Amino acid sequence: MRRSAILLASSLLCSTALTPAHAEPETQSENNTETETIEEITVTARKRTEKLRDIPFSVETISRTELEQKRIIDGTTALRDIAGAVKPTFGDRSNDFIIMRGVGAVTFPLSPDDSSVLTFIDGAPTSIAASNSAYFDLQRVEVLKGPQSTLFGRNTSGGAINLIPILPSQTPEGYIGFEYGSDNQRQLEGALAGAIVPEKVAGRVAFRLRGIDGFIPNTEGSDLGDETSYVGRGSLLFTPNERTRWLVSASGEKTKLSPIYYMLEGDGMEKIAGYSVADENMEFVNLSSKFEYAFDAFTFTAQTSYHKADVNSRYNALDVHLASAMSGLPTSMFADPATNHIYWTRDESRATQEFRLTSNPGYAISWIAGVVGYQDTANLVQDNKLWLYAPLMAGTQDYNQTTTGAAVFGEITLPVWDKLKWTVGGRLTHESKDFDNLYTSDGTPGTVPSFAEQGTMSYGFWTGRTSLAYEWSPNLSSWVSVARGYKGGGYGMSNHFAAFGIPRDPYDPTSMIAYEIGSRGSFLDNRLNLSGALFYNDVSQEQITAFNTTTLEVLALNVDVQSWGGELEGSYRIAEGWDVGFGAAYTQGELLNVLPVLATLVNGLVDGNRIPNVPEWTLKASLAHRTHVEKLGLGSELGDAQAYWRLDYSFVDARFADAGNMFLLESSHYLGARAGLEWEKREFYLFGSNLLNEETISYGNVYAPSAKTGEMLSGVSYARGRNFGLGAKVRL
Repeated sequence: MRRSAILLASSLLCSTALTPAHAEPETQSENNTETETIEEITVTARKRTEKLRDIPFSVETISRTELEQKRIIDGTTALRDIAGAVKPTFGDRSNDFIIMRGVGAVTFPLSPDDSSVLTFIDGAPTSIAASNSAYFDLQRVEVLKGPQSTLFGRNTSGGAINLIPILPSQTPEGYIGFEYGSDNQRQLEGALAGAIVPEKVAGRVAFRLRGIDGFIPNTEGSDLGDETSYVGRGSLLFTPNERTRWLVSASGEKTKLSPIYYMLEGDGMEKIAGYSVADENMEFVNLSSKFEYAFDAFTFTAQTSYHKADVNSRYNALDVHLASAMSGLPTSMFADPATNHIYWTRDESRATQEFRLTSNPGYAISWIAGVVGYQDTANLVQDNKLWLYAPLMAGTQDYNQTTTGAAVFGEITLPVWDKLKWTVGGRLTHESKDFDNLYTSDGTPGTVPSFAEQGTMSYGFWTGRTSLAYEWSPNLSSWVSVARGYKGGGYGMSNHFAAFGIPRDPYDPTSMIAYEIGSRGSFLDNRLNLSGALFYNDVSQEQITAFNTTTLEVLALNVDVQSWGGELEGSYRIAEGWDVGFGAAYTQGELLNVLPVLATLVNGLVDGNRIPNVPEWTLKASLAHRTHVEKLGLGSELGDAQAYWRLDYSFVDARFADAGNMFLLESSHYLGARAGLEWEKREFYLFGSNLLNEETISYGNVYAPSAKTGEMLSGVSYARGRNFGLGAKVRL
């Protein structure tokens, strides 16, 4: 705790100088071109509409305009714009997860509910598998940093990402747009909204179709990295009177891709994959009902949601070149999927019912109180076969886990004196987990014919936060907060020892205390907006996937984690039509109290190792310009047309990919650009992604020495290089 005391002391010294917020240009003219007005941001970070400057913890937002202009289409592209947040990727989509401020699953989630940062859609939770789902037809994205367990519940001890869809409107509106680019990138999207019953019922439908070809040569089949997705959403907004609002929505997403799993790095191997089978199919369904009734003193909300994620993945257990280099045997020995495969299906659902009361705007005391019940189900069927690692990699496992829970929660903000406000809140949760697993042998010698496991866990826990916030002026505020997060224990998805009739042990729950001091403000007539914070996280018994790349053994264990650092982000309007955005995050962290069994299993793991997948520095910057075409000397036949361009840059520092700190991922730079013309509700533009053409390694693991040279071999995944194209859009 010494480090936290130093952090808080230094924070207090600098808080009056570091005074932040974030304003964004949201107002649009009739032809949908951006005007020069900068409006104050409102958010729902505490499940009620508030001004961002009144929120006593760190929140970053991405506006509707920014989402479009920066071509943010999913979790991967969004997190490039959030300093201090990273999303490890294993070359597919379904296994992605999010780490924020160094808080998240270590190496890999142990089970379907081992999450520290969860994605929500208008406050309704999704699954970890949806961490890289589509971002489309959104009004804004709210990134809530630090423990959000008080109001958003479990699995949010690191933070939460809340996607706010565009609401149906009584005024007719819509658009249709397309893009085409290199690697046969194609996209078609559109939306239509308007009144169904004037003043009473409005509706909106939106869709997106997109695809791109593969980019990794594959000796055993077609190129890897191709992807096709279909996304749609429909919503109805009922407003029978001034007090009542009922929003009903349904959305779906279907994605098919050929994942880029571990490829051989070493023995002079070029960037070539060897997968005779590699495909993944994902389907998401989200159903939501949100009923609100405004009484004189408070608002009642009943929110019902259902999320379903179905994933079907098939791939070789090892790339044939990697397996050949490790064993010294020819690649043909591993090319047959019948003897080298991992096939698995993953079906998950999450049902939630929440009732809450919230104070109405304008009162000195702001509060929220509610109850929630939920049930998650997960079924994972995994069929493994790799004779090189038999009998550990042989047979089928049918894993089931059901989590049922209920909670009561509340939070209140009170004026203490003058401009000082005190916020305190808590949540009491009771949760139970029922688990069973059936292993069935494929006849490999040394395995039991079948083996059944089952278990039950039940526990209660509390989470909460308290903060003091001071408003120095209407445009400047500072806060200090302490929060407690919690993540339940459970039963890991993997147990290769079931082949020998040995049951898995459950992993322990995780708890954490987080400290934050920050400030946000607007200056120079709201042209300069800043937001910054210093933080310290003390995590006890974080959940870690212990993976031995030599034997492919996997155990679900726990390890302590500490992380600390600071963040600064903001925007500045240099002059009319010129805008700059910037952000930086510094994060340090380490693994502590490493158990002997953990150190034995994971090569290189000792006390003090860096947290895997967490870079010291993440940076972002943007420069955007917009002007009327007449100022460029162009003809007036385009009317009130506007030309624009923008550059977006991000940097991710070097970081270790594994808990043993054996594989170092190099730092990476990203540069994107967009330039276009808007006139009479029409738009034409050019775009470029990863213009520096950095085909960086996105994930890697050290496996074993080469049978030929003795060199240590690694399995790696790559990110796509440069991509560019053109697009057009017509608005109603």
